[in-house]
Amino acid sequence: MKKINIAFIWHFHQPNYQQKPDSDFLLPWVRLHATKDYLDMLKKIDECKNLKLNFNFSPILLESLNEYLNGAKDLHLKLLLKNQDDITTDEKVYILNNYFDLNYKNMVLKRPYYTELYNRRANALKLNVDMFSSQEYADIMANFTLLWIDETFKNVYPELDELLLKEKDYTLEDRKKIYTIQLDIIRRILNEYKKYQDENKIEISTSPCYHPILPLLINLKNNEVKNHENLPDDFSAKEDAEEQIRLAIEKYEKFFDRKPKGMWLSEQCVSMETINLLQESGFLWTVLDEGILSKTTGKEFIRDFEGNLENPFALNINYKFSQKNSLNILFADSFFANLLNFGYGSYDSKLAANDMYEKIKTIQSKLQNSPKENHIITIALDGENCWETYQNDGNDFLSTLYKLIDEDDTINTVLVSDFLKFENNKPEILDGIKSGSWINRNFDLWVGESTKNVAWLYLASVRKDFENYRKQKLENIDELKNKDEILNRIEKAYREILICEGSDWYWWYGEPNESKSDYIFDFLFRSHLINVYEFLGIEVPEYLNLPLSVVTTKPLRNPTARISPSLVCDKEDKLKEWENAGYIFIPDGPTSNISRLVKNIHFGYDREFLYFRFELNKNSMKMFIENIENQIAIYFINEYSNNFSSIRLVNKNENIYPILKNQFSHELRFVFNSNYISRIFLNKAADFNLWNQISSKKSSIAYKDVIELKISFEDLEIPKEDVGQLSFCILDATNELINEVYPQDVLINILSEDRF
Repeated sequence: MKKINIAFIWHFHQPNYQQKPDSDFLLPWVRLHATKDYLDMLKKIDECKNLKLNFNFSPILLESLNEYLNGAKDLHLKLLLKNQDDITTDEKVYILNNYFDLNYKNMVLKRPYYTELYNRRANALKLNVDMFSSQEYADIMANFTLLWIDETFKNVYPELDELLLKEKDYTLEDRKKIYTIQLDIIRRILNEYKKYQDENKIEISTSPCYHPILPLLINLKNNEVKNHENLPDDFSAKEDAEEQIRLAIEKYEKFFDRKPKGMWLSEQCVSMETINLLQESGFLWTVLDEGILSKTTGKEFIRDFEGNLENPFALNINYKFSQKNSLNILFADSFFANLLNFGYGSYDSKLAANDMYEKIKTIQSKLQNSPKENHIITIALDGENCWETYQNDGNDFLSTLYKLIDEDDTINTVLVSDFLKFENNKPEILDGIKSGSWINRNFDLWVGESTKNVAWLYLASVRKDFENYRKQKLENIDELKNKDEILNRIEKAYREILICEGSDWYWWYGEPNESKSDYIFDFLFRSHLINVYEFLGIEVPEYLNLPLSVVTTKPLRNPTARISPSLVCDKEDKLKEWENAGYIFIPDGPTSNISRLVKNIHFGYDREFLYFRFELNKNSMKMFIENIENQIAIYFINEYSNNFSSIRLVNKNENIYPILKNQFSHELRFVFNSNYISRIFLNKAADFNLWNQISSKKSSIAYKDVIELKISFEDLEIPKEDVGQLSFCILDATNELINEVYPQDVLINILSEDRF
C-alpha cells in the first residue's frame, strides 16, 4: 500500500492579558493552559517510536510564559497565595464568580468534595459570600487550580499526588506548593520544546507577533467585509503587518535559537497581499483551511454521509504560486478539525480514536491510484481549548490515536519542512488565492458587526494621533535634548498599538461570541489604547473611558408593515411575502456549520396571527444524527396572564443570558431534523412554576426548504380589543440543552396597536 503522510499541527495562542507591560495578568488562562495542555501534549512523543508532531506558538504566548517565570502573577494566582482569613468580601465575590469556570462532567465531577462546593454555589438563588467558610474558600481555589494541572504530572511530582488526594483543608503552604509545581511546568515547557525541536522530533512554527488579522491590517475595507458602517475611511497599516511578522521572527529566534520556517497566519486569515509578505520574509510554508482552497479553485470538496471525501487528491498535496517561490501552502482538512474540536469529545475516547484512524485509512485507500508519490493529510487546529470535553483531558484519545498511527507501517507522521524536501514532491501551482479565514471563508468574526467596527474605528483614531506625534517628533529628533526618551516613548506606544491589532479583541466584541469575561477584554483593549497616550504624554480622549457596549447596540430590524404570508416554505420564491417582516440578525459563528441550527429568522404579524420564518443550517451535523431532538422554542410574555413560569430548557453552563432570567406566560415548541417536523406544542404557565399543555386552535406549521409557522393571538390569549403588550424570545436547543438565544439580552416587543 502506498504510504500516507500526516502533519499534525497544534496551535497554541493566548492574547495579552496585562494592562501595562509590567503589570500582573487580569486573566489566568496562560498559566492554566500551560499546566494542563502544552507540556503533556509534547510528551506524547515519548510514548511512540516514530511519532513526529508540529506545534505553533504565538509570540505573545511565549512572552507571557516568560513573564510568569520572571515573577508576574494573575488575579487568580494572587488570591490562591493569600491567607484565607485575610480575603476580603470583594475577593470572595470574585472567587465565587471565577473559581468554578471549568467543565462539569470531565473536571468538576473528578473531585467529590469540590463537586459539593460547586453545587452549593450553582444552586444558590442569590450570591452570598457567607455561604462558604474561610477554609472552604481556600479549598475552592486549591481544587480549581489542581483541576487545571494535567494528571499525568502525578508521575513527575510526587507532592502533586499527595495534594490531589487531600481534597479539603488545604493550607496556605499547600497552595504555595501547587504554584511551585505550576511554575516548574512552565519552566519546562520552554526548555523541552526547544530540546525536542533540536532533536528533530517536532517542528515549531510562529504566528504574527500579537496575533493580528493581517489581511485586515493591509486592507480593512476589502471585498470580504460586508458592512462598512462605522469603519474608518482610510485605515491601512501595511507597515504594522510587516512589523508583526518581523517581531515574530525576532522573538522566535530569542526562544529557539533559529529562524522559523513556517508561519501560522492568525485565524488562518489570508489574502494575496499577506502571502506576498510571507514570501518576502523568507517563510517556507503556511497552512490554510480547505475552504480557502475551494473558494480559490471554485471546486467544493464533496463528502459522503460519514464525512469521507469522495476525491481527496486536491486536499492532500502541497501548493505554490510558482516553482520559483519558496513558500508552500498546505490546506488543513476541516472535517478532522471539526471532529476534534466539536465532535469526538462526547464519545468514548478509544472509540473516537479508532474512528479517526479508520477515516485516515479511507483517505489512504482512495489515493492508491494517484499519479503522485507523496500525499499529506494536514490536521491543523487549536491545541488547547477542546480537551476539557474529552475523558481524561484528551490523554486517552491522543495516546490511542498516536499508537494506532505509529504502529501502522504505511502511515508516516511528518514535520512539515521535512515533507517539503521529499523526493518527487512537486507542488501544484495556484494562480492566486482568495481572501478569507478558517471560519466561513470570510472575516465576519472580526469586522462588519457594529461593535467590532467601532473597535476598528477606535484603533484607527488612536493610531492616527500616534502617527501625528511620531511624525512631528522625528522631524526634529536630532535637535531634541531628550531624544532617547522620545524614542523610548514612541517605541512603547507603538507596541500598544500592535497589541490592539490582535484578533481576540474583535473576536469577543459584539456578536456572535460571548465569554464570561467580555467586559475584561473590553477593558484591556481600551487600556492598551489609553496606554498609547499615556506613554506619549498627551491627553487621553474621553471616549476611551466608555465601554464599547455603551456606544453600540445589537442589530434587530422591526417589522415595517403587516404581513400575511402563505406558509409555502419556498426558500426564494415566496421570500417577497416576508419583505416587510422583522429580522433577527444572526452572524456566522466559529461553530455555525457544526452546532447552530438556525441561520436566519424573520417575524411579523397581521390582525390575527404572528408569523415566524426559520432558515435552517442544513450543514449542521445535528440535522443528520439519529436519536437527538432538535427543537425551537418560542417563549412569550402576555402581560395580562395570571401565571408566569421559568424556561424549562437547560443552560449548558453558568454563563446565563439575561433574557433567560425572565418568566413567561406561554411556550411554543416543535421538533425537527433534516426531513421531519413535529406538530406545534403549545403550553401555558401554571401555578408553582409549572406548565400545562393547551390546544392550538388556529396555529399551524409547515416545512419544506424552510420552516414557517403562524400562531394566532387568540391561542396566546390576546383578544383583538386588547391594547397590551406581547414580548417574546426564541431558543434553539438539542436534547433539552440550549444552543442559542435570540436575542440574548432584550425581549422583542409587539404592541397590540401596531397590528391595527
